[in-house]
Amino acid sequence: MTSPVPAPRPLEQLATEGERLGWIFNDRNLYRRKFMEPPPQPAPVPPELQERLERAQRGTVKRVLISLGAGLGLAVLIGCCGGVLTRDSDGGRTLVLFLSGLFAIGGVAGAILAGLMPSLARKSVNEAKERAQAEYATAYASWDSRRQWHDQQQQHTVDALPEWSAASPSPGTRRVDIVGGTSYGWEAVLTVFGGSLLATRGRMVLADFTGEALPGELMQLALGTGRSVREVVLPDDLASFDLVAGLEPGELVDGLVEAMYGDVPGGGNRAERSQDALLLNQIGEVLAPSLTTARLLAGLRVLAGQNGLLPPDLEARIRLIRSDEPRVRRIEAFLHPLESMGSAPATTPPADLTCLVTEGGGGRAQHELLKDLLVQWLGHQVRHGDAPIGSLVLLGADEIDHRAIERLSTLCERRGIRLVLFFSHLRAESLQTIGGGEVALMRLGNHQEAAQAAEFVGRGHKFVLSQLTRSLGGEETHTVADTVGESETKGGTKGERASRHGLRRYTSTNWSKTRNWSQTESTAEGTNWSEAASTQRVYEYVLEPRVLQDLPEYAMILVKSEGRGSVIQAVEVDPAIVTLPRVSMAPVAQQPLPDPSEAAIPATRHPGQVTVSQPQPLAAPDQTPSWGSITDPPRQQQRP
Repeated sequence: MTSPVPAPRPLEQLATEGERLGWIFNDRNLYRRKFMEPPPQPAPVPPELQERLERAQRGTVKRVLISLGAGLGLAVLIGCCGGVLTRDSDGGRTLVLFLSGLFAIGGVAGAILAGLMPSLARKSVNEAKERAQAEYATAYASWDSRRQWHDQQQQHTVDALPEWSAASPSPGTRRVDIVGGTSYGWEAVLTVFGGSLLATRGRMVLADFTGEALPGELMQLALGTGRSVREVVLPDDLASFDLVAGLEPGELVDGLVEAMYGDVPGGGNRAERSQDALLLNQIGEVLAPSLTTARLLAGLRVLAGQNGLLPPDLEARIRLIRSDEPRVRRIEAFLHPLESMGSAPATTPPADLTCLVTEGGGGRAQHELLKDLLVQWLGHQVRHGDAPIGSLVLLGADEIDHRAIERLSTLCERRGIRLVLFFSHLRAESLQTIGGGEVALMRLGNHQEAAQAAEFVGRGHKFVLSQLTRSLGGEETHTVADTVGESETKGGTKGERASRHGLRRYTSTNWSKTRNWSQTESTAEGTNWSEAASTQRVYEYVLEPRVLQDLPEYAMILVKSEGRGSVIQAVEVDPAIVTLPRVSMAPVAQQPLPDPSEAAIPATRHPGQVTVSQPQPLAAPDQTPSWGSITDPPRQQQRP
């Protein structure tokens, strides 16, 4: 349900069916896809025309001089040579003059043509540029038309998406704990969440222990939508509102004892509790069946020595009860503020919205007693109430004993009642209580409470760059070797040889000398470069404590389950959001974001939601039998 225009009566619009803790902002522009077709580019000038222009500009003077030199030179040569050869012939001289003039004119024409060639080439280039520019303008206009059509389609798609979607508890969750925040933030949550609970679950009972009367705007919303409202201010309205009405004597005594010892760590001394319960049960047996708080208090005073408060026979029986006076006085002191309770009971029928508001001006002891009795009265209403309750809201549940809250939570869960608990701080009882359902965290100014809340949300693993190493090295080797060698060989022979003249001696000598030289040179050069990066696994807060300390007044962090894991969502609880356009009063499933390469604003996840944990299943789905597939083994039939 998306409202394109603000509603004329925004407060009543909050009473729309569907549970809403607030709204999650969805940046619609993250779904906008960019136009992937690249724009056309101007066609380049043909390279042959550009080369022709460059050649024409580069050799213009040379060509002009060649043309003039060739034409005039030939004209002079023909004129000189022809004049000598045709000095005796008039016709020949005329022909020579004609040819000389023709070559001179040709040379001048060639020079003029050579001078005009750059202009002609530049004109061809300009014409090519104009044609390319005209083609580019046509192509760009067509591309721009397609881009504008794409942008219009994307705008229509984005406009159809809601900008604010409702944040609601997960299906199957019966309890919501809201921790931290200010009185103005709580009032906004009551207006938004309470209005949706009234419209979705029907009758609501709200107990305000803050002493600041926060449900005023919610009561105005209920009245504006035609629902009945009953406001009970305690202790001023105790006479018309009996917290122990309908209780059996044993239940009344147990409730009073629990209220008296509710602020004692561990529930107080068991012996003391048992003795107080025994004393009150004995007085209750005497006063039964018409047992009220006033009559029970009168019985205690009779036991303390006063007369004339009860009929004589009852007083006589009560005086037979053995008890020490300090114990009687202590119990009387506890019950004294409740003496007027139920003295003038009202007969008004159950209202759609019942607000039990405790005033902050009374004493602390009386306030604590009323709070404990109210919690027990709420439990009795859940168990035995005539009119069914759809939702139960407790403001300022910090100092309620966690065992009482757990009992009340169990009762509400078994009867399908939405239980909403508001805790001002995250300490003592609230630390032992939260986690029974989904938890919404608002501003926590104290750093210790913020750290506890961040620890509750959990930690996550991630890898960060821990070390970066870069190395650059080089190596160069240069080797030169010279080798010189020399060898010399000498030899000879001596002998005699016969000849005609007799024997002749002869001698032969040979000699050789060898020399070699060589040089070897080798060069080796090497370069090495490396870059290494190491990452480290760290275990850090998913939500830093500083974030919780700096939350705006109308903001909350909702920790909710999603499938087998959990996520945290950033929720706005300002009731004025309902006046904005494109507000959905129901949760909207988040659509997958486009690929970062196609998105106009690249994003890898939705900014309003972070996954805290997503555990893997213990076994593959096909290996885990379902309840329907588990059958008993066949039994053998017994023969008679």
